[in-house]
Amino acid sequence: MFLNLRLFICVFLFLLSAPCLRAQSVLDKPVTLDMKQSRLAGVLTEIGRQAGFYFSYDGRLLSRDSLVTIRTANEPAGTVLTRLFGDRFELEESGSYVIITAALPHLALINPDMTTEGNTYSVSGIIIDEHTGERLMNASVYDKRSLLATLTDEHGYFRLKLRADPAIQVALTVSKLNYRTTTVNLLNTVQVSSRAGKSVYQRTATKGNRVEHTGLGRLFISARQKIQSLNIQDFLANRPFQVSLTPGLSTHGMFSPQVVNHVSVNLAGGYTAGTDGLEFGGLFNINKQDARYLQMAGVFNLVGGNMTGLQLAGAHNRALDTVRGAQVSLFSNKAEAQVSGIQLSTLHNTTGRLKGVQIGLVNIADSSDGASIGLVNIIRNGFYKISYSANTLASTNVALKTGTHAFYSSLLLSANPSPSDKLYAFGLGIGHDFLFSDRVYLSAEAAYQFANTGLWDDRWAQAKLLLNIQVSKHISVFGGASLNHYTYTGSQPGYQRRFSLPVDHYYQGITHPVQQWTGWEAGIAFNSVFKPALKAADDSQRWYLGIAGTAGIGWDEPYTVVSGAELSLQRELGDQLTGTLSAGYTHLGVQNGYEITRINNTPVYDQPVHIIPLKAGIRLKTGRLFFFGGDVGEAFGTEPGFTTNPTTVTYQQRSFRSLMYAVSAGLSLSNGLETGVKFEDYGLQSQYKQFALRLGYRIRLSK
Repeated sequence: MFLNLRLFICVFLFLLSAPCLRAQSVLDKPVTLDMKQSRLAGVLTEIGRQAGFYFSYDGRLLSRDSLVTIRTANEPAGTVLTRLFGDRFELEESGSYVIITAALPHLALINPDMTTEGNTYSVSGIIIDEHTGERLMNASVYDKRSLLATLTDEHGYFRLKLRADPAIQVALTVSKLNYRTTTVNLLNTVQVSSRAGKSVYQRTATKGNRVEHTGLGRLFISARQKIQSLNIQDFLANRPFQVSLTPGLSTHGMFSPQVVNHVSVNLAGGYTAGTDGLEFGGLFNINKQDARYLQMAGVFNLVGGNMTGLQLAGAHNRALDTVRGAQVSLFSNKAEAQVSGIQLSTLHNTTGRLKGVQIGLVNIADSSDGASIGLVNIIRNGFYKISYSANTLASTNVALKTGTHAFYSSLLLSANPSPSDKLYAFGLGIGHDFLFSDRVYLSAEAAYQFANTGLWDDRWAQAKLLLNIQVSKHISVFGGASLNHYTYTGSQPGYQRRFSLPVDHYYQGITHPVQQWTGWEAGIAFNSVFKPALKAADDSQRWYLGIAGTAGIGWDEPYTVVSGAELSLQRELGDQLTGTLSAGYTHLGVQNGYEITRINNTPVYDQPVHIIPLKAGIRLKTGRLFFFGGDVGEAFGTEPGFTTNPTTVTYQQRSFRSLMYAVSAGLSLSNGLETGVKFEDYGLQSQYKQFALRLGYRIRLSK
C-alpha cells in the first residue's frame, strides 16, 4: 500500500509539472555536416533535413549560390548557423520553420552624464550606431516609469530630466526605427519591487500609426511626434488622466502618443495613444489606437482603431476600424471597417459594413445588414432605381430609390401640370421588398410630401403596396393600391379643385381640413446596381484657391433674384474630405413696388438686402467628381429701415449680423471647373434665404 501511495504521488507531481515542460527547440537538435565548396542553399537544406525544420527567408537577403565549406559533428543546428552567418542575421522559430532576417544594428550611449538634486535627475549623452560610430539624429530616449521622453538632435545629443527614487535603478530606453531597442542602466544599485493592481505599461502589437497617414493626422501631428511613434512602436502606458493644450504640449509631453488615459482633456486639441473612459476636446481629439465610452470634440474626432460608445463632434467623426455604439456629428461620420450601432449626421455617413442605422443626406456602405435613411444611399451590395409613375392625384411622379431590398429610401417629385388642376409636391419615402423570385416582388412603401396648391402649405402622406415584375435586366413595371391622407389649406384658382374651400371656411372653424381616399399607382422603373468604389488617392497636401459666381432665387417673398460671388481657400484632408474657408457677397433683390405697409397713407416699399457671409466647412466626395458640402459661419450685412414724420418716409440702411449655414452639392472636374447648387440661410429665423446655382473655378496652389 505504501508503494502504491509513493507511485501515486510521483505520477501526481509529474502531471503538475507537465504544463511547465518545454519542447526541445529545433535549433538545439544536433546535425553532422562534412561539406566542401557546396552551395549555401544545399547546406541549409541539409541542416533543415537533419534537424526536422524548414527555412523561411527573403531570397534577396542570402546569396543562395555562394560556396561554403563546413565540417561539424553532432553540434546544435543554431550553433552551426551562427558559424555560417556570424552576427549578420537573426533566427526566429515559428512551428516547424526557422525564419532568417537581417540583424538590426545596435545603439550605444557614449559620454553619459547624470546630475542629481534630491529626487530629480538630469541625464544627458550621445546616441551612436555601435558599429559605425555615427551619431544618430531623432532617436527616442525615454524612461518607462515616469513616461518622459525626448529626441536626439542633429548631433545625436539628448538631455532628459526626470524624477525617481534614488534607491531604484534608472533605466533609459533608446529606440530608433531599423535599430535594436537598447536599455541603458545608469545606477549600479538594483531593487526589484512589485506593485499591486494593473501594470502601468505594456508591450502591445501595434496596429501601425495609421492616424499619422491620414489628411487630418498630417495636418495636426508634428514631425517630432511622428518620429517618436516610428521609434517606439510596441510600448503603451496607462495613466488616469492627461491635459493637453495642443498635441505635444501636454502633461505627458512628447510621450503623450504612447499613453492610454482614463480621462483626457484637450483644451485646443490632443494626440494620445487612446482613451479608456472620457475624452473632451475644444477643437479635436486624435487617438493612435482605440477609444472607449465617450469622446467629444468641437470640430473632429479621429481614432486609429475601434471606437466603443458615443463619438460626438461638431463637424466630423472618423474611426479607422470598427464603431460599436454611435457616431453623431453635424456634417459627416466615417467608420472604415464596420458600424454596429448608428451613424447620425446632416450631410454624410460612410462605413465598410453596416450592422445598424445610418441617417444623413448621403449614406455609403460597402455592404449592409441594416438601414440607411437619406436622400441618396449608396450600398455596394444594394441597388438604385429611377421610376416614373402616375396615380390618382398626380399624372407625373419621379422617384429615385436607393438602398437594399431589405430597406431603401426614396426621393420623390410629383406634378400634375393640368391648367385647371395643377399640383406640385416633393418629399421622401421608405420601403421594403418582399421577394417571391428573381423577377417578382412586392414593395411596401410609405411616403410623405410637401405639396403646393397655390402655397407650399399642404401635406400628403401615402402608404403603398406595389407589385413589381422584372421584364428585363434593367427594366421593371409595377402597380398597386395606395392609401392617401391629405391635409390642406385650400387651393388657389387653377390648382386642384378637389381641395377648394368655401370663402367663409375660416369663419366656420375649418382651417386645415383632411381628405382620405384609397387610390392606385402604376409605372415603370429603370434598375441598376452600385459598382465598387475606386480608392481615391490621398492628396492631403494640396491647397486650392476657388472663385465662384452664384445666381438664384429667394426663399420667401418679397425676395426674387439673388446674385453673388465668393472666394474660398480649400485644403484636401485626404480620403475624399476637403476643408474650406470662404468669404463672399450676396445681393437679395426685391419685387418692384413691393409694399410693406402704409404710414400716414404713404406706402413703404421693401428694399434690397446686402450680405457678406464668412464661412468654414467641409466637402465630401461620393465618387470621382460628385461632392456634398456643408458650411457654418456668420453673416454681416445691411437691411432696410425707415423713419417717419407726419408727411414723409425716410429710408435708411441698418446693419445686422447673424449665424448662418449652407448646404451644397455639385461636380468638381479635374480641369478646375466646378458647378452645383446650394441653399444658404443667412438669418436662421429671418427671410434671408436662397436657392442658387453655382459656377466656379479652383486654382491649385501646391503640389
